[in-house]
Amino acid sequence: MKRSNRTEPRGRQLRPLKKLLAAALLGFGAMQAQADTLWDIYTQALDNDQQLAADRATYHAGIEAKNQLRAPLLPQVNARFEASRVHEFNISNGAQILEDGPVDGDLVDFNRRSTGTYQNRVYNATLTQAIFDAPAWFDYQRGKRLTKVATAEFSANQQEMMLRVATAYFDVLRAYDILESAVAEEKALAKQLEQTQQRFEVGLTAITDVYDSQAAFDSSVARRLTAQDELLSNFDALSILTGSYHDEVAPLVDTFQVAPPVPAERADWVDFALANNFDLKAARLNAEAARYNARSAASEHLPTLTGSLSYNKLTSNGTERVRFRDETRQSDTEFPRDLDDRDSVAAVTLNIPIYTGGLLSANRREARNLSFQAQDLRNLAERNTIQNTRTLHRAVVTDVSRVAARQQAVVSAKSALDATQAGYEVGTRNIVDVLLAQNTLYSNQTEYANALYDYIINTLSLKQVAGLLSPQDLQELDVMLNPANNVHRVAEAGPSGSK
Repeated sequence: MKRSNRTEPRGRQLRPLKKLLAAALLGFGAMQAQADTLWDIYTQALDNDQQLAADRATYHAGIEAKNQLRAPLLPQVNARFEASRVHEFNISNGAQILEDGPVDGDLVDFNRRSTGTYQNRVYNATLTQAIFDAPAWFDYQRGKRLTKVATAEFSANQQEMMLRVATAYFDVLRAYDILESAVAEEKALAKQLEQTQQRFEVGLTAITDVYDSQAAFDSSVARRLTAQDELLSNFDALSILTGSYHDEVAPLVDTFQVAPPVPAERADWVDFALANNFDLKAARLNAEAARYNARSAASEHLPTLTGSLSYNKLTSNGTERVRFRDETRQSDTEFPRDLDDRDSVAAVTLNIPIYTGGLLSANRREARNLSFQAQDLRNLAERNTIQNTRTLHRAVVTDVSRVAARQQAVVSAKSALDATQAGYEVGTRNIVDVLLAQNTLYSNQTEYANALYDYIINTLSLKQVAGLLSPQDLQELDVMLNPANNVHRVAEAGPSGSK
């Protein structure tokens, strides 16, 4: 038996390797083409959104109000040290009666000069404690409310940031859907124009049909260019939030379904908003803080009682030189100086404001009116919250029906267009009817996109005004995205060739 020496062709041997390489390249390309999702944009915005960073800094500054206004109620300890070098020079001239001179009782003139150089050290430590200070106590209560105001406002800012991210993201998808509709319309009208010109050349239609087709096509080009610019602007809006360049995002899955709000009752959402809306919480806390400020101003006429302990020490070291001269003698004497003076003082101070030129009364009136203002703003915030909740709930309920109606309108417009084009082919319809049917179809497609994304944003806004919006809501929307079907920054070129 002969041994077979047949070998596989070299090309056939390389096929498995080529397949593996191609699969690897396709996989890498898929990884590279992975689009940004709503959650990706949100997590990047958490670290890079400048508005949120400013809100965070405002929050950290605001929560210090409680510590600042509590400080006057706590012990105050101060220490002071002073070092000085003193040079003194004194001259005195006068007359004195001699008692042991040549002639007792003689009046003689004298001159006395003294110079001294000293190093002084002063040490002081003081402890003070408010025993009774009503304005400081009410200010502390105001500080606690202001700290809570900062917390509530930052919570509102966080929810507002989530809504900004969602709005910017779905505005990109909205602009892309509108652009797709505009491109499809432009292509259809370009084809329609070409067919109309051909029919005109063979005498099957009038020149007015060509003009009508040309005008419709030119308008579609302008709409497509506007839609392209809107898409690029909305992509740039994402960059403002994240500080990064974004080229692709993930669209909604085709199976995305709209649903009415849960719970369905509008009154339930109003109750949620009155209990949880962070802007309303901040307004209520501001009203409480203003009330305590008014009480603080009203109690400024009361006495304040303060206790204090102090310790003082003075050391002075140096020399003093005294030169004395009169008619009978002259002396020059040097004295060392070594002073150590210490004292401790315990005191209770009662301060009673009697008259301050009307300042206390003016402060009291101002604080009282500011309290009235804060109360009115709280009532206004409550009314606005109720109204906004009702409006958004009604909008979401309407959006659910509007999305369904617009979706059906697209189907109907497509059927109407097909019928009109068939009628045009057999001569029962004219070109104007076809152009109107095409315009109706693409307008309905645009309105459907607007209704769909309005529903999403209004649903998130309803949760925000009710104080219920959380990152979990963005995660639930993120699940309804398809990262494999990318929406690109650079739009597809239209028939005119522009991009």
